[in-house]
Amino acid sequence: MPQLSDLETLIYNNGERLIPNVTHARDELVRHKSSYLFFYRIIKYDLNQRRNSNKVIRIVDLGCGVGHGCHMLSRLPNSEVVGVDISQPTLEYAGVHYSSPNISYQLANLEDYVLSMPEFDYIVSRGAFEHIDNGINLILSSKWTSRLIFDVPYNEPKGRNPHHLISNINEESFAGFPEAEIFYQDLGGSVYDINKNPRCANMIICVCSHPDLTRISDTTLNFPLPAWTEDIGLEGK
Repeated sequence: MPQLSDLETLIYNNGERLIPNVTHARDELVRHKSSYLFFYRIIKYDLNQRRNSNKVIRIVDLGCGVGHGCHMLSRLPNSEVVGVDISQPTLEYAGVHYSSPNISYQLANLEDYVLSMPEFDYIVSRGAFEHIDNGINLILSSKWTSRLIFDVPYNEPKGRNPHHLISNINEESFAGFPEAEIFYQDLGGSVYDINKNPRCANMIICVCSHPDLTRISDTTLNFPLPAWTEDIGLEGK
């Protein structure tokens, strides 16, 4: 890893935040990008099914970090993306490196934000709620009209990561989530459905959908979905 600037050191937070192409090894970047590519593919599928294709869709990324995921999602047509994070230096970096006219960033503690948040069409989150005591139950209070899509570490033993306040998250952890479907991401970034659970699952992904929307298992997405690469195209995915 190269020498970090003072701002990058604050963002890095002893390894808990990724700055693409600055911190972390490539495999960690691939896993982060692959999560957002999965979110992107789901929302893009929904947009392709809509009759009113000009309707603005509102997306919030809870625990957005430096905003690289928000930037990917901002490429969805007619999207407005809000990135929420607790770190001011992180959002300053996002505003410089991952800005777009349809992205706004908001400084907030997720515990406070979720309980008073406005309603969004889509809520996404990558590796954030394990940092919050009772975070899985907290996200049940979020407000969305189309889908809630988030991932957290799968079956991580207590104490493996001192920054994580929740451990041993598994399928049973999402029993109270409405219309929930479970997916997995392996260490290489590929995403699997529950019928093809990889032997080395790294993240567990929960997708809750409005009853009027097609369940992910009934869409045209073919699992396992390949991991993100630099040359992968977003259009048509």
